[in-house]
Amino acid sequence: MYYLAVRQFAKTLKSLDHLLDKATKHAQAKNFDVDNFVNARLFPDMLPFAAQIRIACDIAKTAAASLAGKEPPRHEDNEKTMEELRARIAKCLTYLETFAAADFERTNAKTIIKVPSPKGKAMYAEDYLVGRQLPNFFFHVTTAYNLLRESGVELSKMDYLGALNLIDA
Repeated sequence: MYYLAVRQFAKTLKSLDHLLDKATKHAQAKNFDVDNFVNARLFPDMLPFAAQIRIACDIAKTAAASLAGKEPPRHEDNEKTMEELRARIAKCLTYLETFAAADFERTNAKTIIKVPSPKGKAMYAEDYLVGRQLPNFFFHVTTAYNLLRESGVELSKMDYLGALNLIDA
């Protein structure tokens, strides 16, 4: 679970922070306030950019904690600037760094993980991670990417993927 979840969450959150860095540089180059991105939406009934970042972070820390049998830290959802959103990502990464593979040794595919919604329900760990947390995490990261891209920030697939651990074949 550690390699499948925590390392992937951390890698993608680092890429997400890179996207926010590129958005900041884009705003500077175009001479506008980078915080204009914070409330960006693709459609009026969807959550804004800031919520996409918060939720991605919350999914990562909650999944890691739940799979390791721990309680995740709580963070207030009060970020109003790009700098504060980047700090939220940094807090989440720092928390993920506290985990090691040993924290997940007692977790297996059939470990029961309680879910917050619907109340009183749970999932097997494998279903929780693969069917709920990972897709939900990537949904919000991808939405953040798309919001920046739609706003003119020059991003590529490699910005999204981040550094790949390539080896000689």
